Order: sequence, then structure tokens, then C-alpha cells
Amino acid sequence: MRFKSKVYRSLLALLEFFLALLMISPVQAADTGSLTVQMRDSSTGDPIPGGNLVIYQVAKLDSAQKKYQYTNEFAKMNSDISGMSQKEIMTADFARKLANYAEGKQISHQTSQISDSGDAAVSLESDAVYLVTQTVNATGYEQISPFCLILPYKVNGEEVNNIVAHPKNAKKTKSNPSTPSTPNHPKKSSKSSSSSSTRKGVPTKPKYPGQEQTSKHQSAKGSSTHGLVKTLPQTPRLPQTGQLNWPIPLLALAGLTLFIWGWVDQEKGKR
Repeated sequence: MRFKSKVYRSLLALLEFFLALLMISPVQAADTGSLTVQMRDSSTGDPIPGGNLVIYQVAKLDSAQKKYQYTNEFAKMNSDISGMSQKEIMTADFARKLANYAEGKQISHQTSQISDSGDAAVSLESDAVYLVTQTVNATGYEQISPFCLILPYKVNGEEVNNIVAHPKNAKKTKSNPSTPSTPNHPKKSSKSSSSSSTRKGVPTKPKYPGQEQTSKHQSAKGSSTHGLVKTLPQTPRLPQTGQLNWPIPLLALAGLTLFIWGWVDQEKGKR
């Protein structure tokens, strides 16, 4: 009887231990998340080392109202984040507003350096909204456009806490001279000038051929550099998710229970 009582007490202690693990593990997994930013050349796909990332916590989830509320440092923002959906929060326009608000202010943030492999990873608190910006760009590249991130990110009905982002990286372009040098033109006769002035409605050629085409090209370059950043997740690449750990202690408990149960039956047979 003493032997049976000892075995049962051991089983009960093991059961309590694994139940405690089951209760703690999900809470810990839900409280933290991560962001991995991979800097890649948009043309070649090569890693872009150097530069940094600056991450601000913009808002926290109000557990009672189930809505996001600004942190104290972003409380004076004009846009009401509590009424915004995930899609609205993660637009490039809202990210630019947040970045303009944070610029020049002493707001707490995290800074992560981009490694030689072109990657930067940070651990973040879950149930929050973050703004990701760049203050130091890689050599030869423009700074990435700011973007917003929500943890956990909801995609296809599932919540993802570990996010991989691929911001757009544009190379710096050499600026063309604003005004080309003035070429020497032969003097026109009065007859030709008077005839050209009488032709109304006919557009004249630009004084410097190719100037208009150059400005259009520069405008297109600027729009691609500072255009919208694709929000997460980016298809066809899906966000990376963490492994579920809660079945491990449950399976371990079941195995130990079966082992001890068989051992007890074996001991009974010997007696």
C-alpha cells in the first residue's frame, strides 16, 4: 500500500507540473513576436548590407474595448487609430503621417543594424502597432519608405506573430543639371521670325531638345523611389510562423503516464 501511495503521489506531481506548463506556454507565446526585415536589390535580388532600422511602438490594444489606442508619445496624432481597420493602418499614407509626426521628436524606439547578409531582426511585444523607418541608408541606395506593422498580423483567419518583410530598395540616381548650357543659334531673318509668329495654334519646339523627356524620366524615377511600400504579407512569399509548442508537454505527460502505469502493473505481477 505504501508503494502504491508513493507511485500515485508521483503521478499527481507530474500531472500538476505539466498542467502548469500548458497554462504558461500559450501566454508567453502570445505576448511576444518578431520582425525580420530582408533588404534585397529589387533588380538582382542581392543582399543590401549596411544602414539601420528604427522601430516605434505607435499603439497598444485595449483588451476591454478590443481597439488600438495610441501610446502617450503618439497621443497627439490627428488620425483616430481606434476606428481604423488593419488594412487602413498598414497603408503607406498612414505610415508617412506617423513618420512625419515622429521626426524631430524625442520618442522612445528600437534601433537595429542591418547585417552583412542584408537582414535585421527584432523582438517585439504583441498586441501592438509599430512604425518602421530608416535613418541611415545603405551605400548607393535610397532610404526605404516607412511602413506600419501590426502584431499579431491576421491573414486568412490566422494570427501571425513572426513577420518577414521585404521593403522596396531603390538605387540612388545621379541628378542631371537643372539648366543645360545654352547652344549658339544662328540669327534668324526677320522674314522667318514674322512667318513663325503668324502661325497661331501651332506648338513651337522646345528650346532645348530632350529637356522635357529628361524631366519626365526624373519624375518617374522619383515616384518609384518614394512610392507605396507593399504591406505584409507579400505574395507569393507567406509570413513565417513560429512552431506550436503546446502539444510537446501534453505528449510527454501521456508517455510518462503510460510508462509508470506499465511499471506499476509489472511490479504487481512480481508480487
